[in-house]
Amino acid sequence: MGTRLLALYLMLTGLAVAVYFIAVSWQYPGADQPYPVEPYPVWEVLHWFMAVAILIALLSVFAVKLRLGPGEAVREHLSVNALFYALLGLGLLFFRSWPSLLRGGDYDLFVWGSINMVLPVVLAAVGMRLWRGSRTKEH
Repeated sequence: MGTRLLALYLMLTGLAVAVYFIAVSWQYPGADQPYPVEPYPVWEVLHWFMAVAILIALLSVFAVKLRLGPGEAVREHLSVNALFYALLGLGLLFFRSWPSLLRGGDYDLFVWGSINMVLPVVLAAVGMRLWRGSRTKEH
């Protein structure tokens, strides 16, 4: 049950990031400018959920990566490694850029746009993997 809750958390966080990333351009005129004048309070809250989701996803994929043996299928190795390194890159980018925003620094449109486009896909993939893994363990 705990694994399913984590999977649900990852998928819902990814969905929230994707929906708000699209909605912010309609909600705030000029949201595509490099330095928005108006702060986005939803992002300030969502970043905390994103940080936790990145850590949960990274730890869960790393645990799977450690369990993989040499007899596993090549497809399994490739998918786990792709998720792991995508999360590692996103985590480095996120945790390098987020403290600057917390201190009132500038918003880098390219960096945050990249994070907000890729993170929902990766979180959904890890969440679905966790969900399927928990289902096979219960049966």
